[in-house]
Amino acid sequence: MDFPRIDAGRLDQWCSHHLGSSIVAERFRSGRLSAVIGAVLADGREVVIKVREPAARLEGCFAVQRLLHASGYPAPESILAPTPLGGWTASVEALVEGGDELPSSGRAPWPFASALAALVSTARPLAAGVDLEPKPSWNRWDHDEPGVWATAEDVERPFHSVAGPDWLERSGRAARERIACWQAPKVIGHGDWFRENFRWRGEALHVAYDWDSAIVETEAVIVGIAAAYVAPSVEESTAFLAAYQEVADRRFERDELEVSWATSLWLRGWKSKRQVVTGEPIRSLSEDEAIRLSVLAGL
Repeated sequence: MDFPRIDAGRLDQWCSHHLGSSIVAERFRSGRLSAVIGAVLADGREVVIKVREPAARLEGCFAVQRLLHASGYPAPESILAPTPLGGWTASVEALVEGGDELPSSGRAPWPFASALAALVSTARPLAAGVDLEPKPSWNRWDHDEPGVWATAEDVERPFHSVAGPDWLERSGRAARERIACWQAPKVIGHGDWFRENFRWRGEALHVAYDWDSAIVETEAVIVGIAAAYVAPSVEESTAFLAAYQEVADRRFERDELEVSWATSLWLRGWKSKRQVVTGEPIRSLSEDEAIRLSVLAGL
């Protein structure tokens, strides 16, 4: 996938037309799968413009973000729904600044688990009526490509065309099969529950970004994804899973807990396979960790 490269003049014209105000200054440009542009408009508004490939799921992501903000969850206010910008799609949200990279308790699981449980609870009314398919590649354990892993959006070589270590392919296949056996109601979660997508004030979540990563999945899968990001070691994941169940005020049954572990295994395996395909050393999962996670997943 080509990275969106948007000329400043063209972007200014687009903003004048769709937002009724031109750009007087750009604050920043960043992003990997999308271009993320912070801008100050002539009417004084400070906004973030996200430009990426058109996708039907973006309408659903916009609906999730809008509901969350309206319900008091700390998602940025949505200003403009996904709208064509040349061959791309752009949306606009309010710029939210400030906050700390970590809660005051550091890497402790409770704030992250609390924020996730609040998201699942708040967005639950939309789960049955919003289309968020296809999921991002790193969440797409149920893909229909050959092999174990879904190919990353920003990698040209199909993942199945590059051989990974036997232990990686074997554990990923088993994890995928385990997830597929679990049937439960779907909820809305965040498929990139990554520390860099949050800012905090004390123990409270100040803002959560990247709602293009909203997904519909079972709660066990949502929690397993989050654990793989914010609690990558087995010990940290164990604490995170316990914290989530406590703040959500319910206990996962054995099968559900195993699916969370299987999801964490598949996601960390996906990241490892990406490293193989791009010629990097495997950093996201070791063979010993794969064995430990497989046991916890009942594989």
